[in-house]
Amino acid sequence: EQKGAEAILPPGVYTLEDLKQFGEEKGWCPYFLARHMISYANVIVYNYQYMLDPKVSQLVSKELERECVVVFDEAHNIDNVCIEALSVNLRHMISYA
Repeated sequence: EQKGAEAILPPGVYTLEDLKQFGEEKGWCPYFLARHMISYANVIVYNYQYMLDPKVSQLVSKELERECVVVFDEAHNIDNVCIEALSVNLRHMISYA
């Protein structure tokens, strides 16, 4: 994690494979490199579940600025994703004697 936090990528557009290769060359973890670079990025493309699911967004999306533009592709699925992310499943059986 430490090496990824020190990393600065040259300006550009990066795919997952690019991050893996860059991290391998520098000895940095691509995952932590990508998380660190979010705060420097002008545009981030990722699954909207990373922003909507509270469990995931606390880890991944908290570095985003409060004032940003968010564009949702496939927005017709957002209501289902929110319901799933904020729902609780109860599976406790009650026995009546």
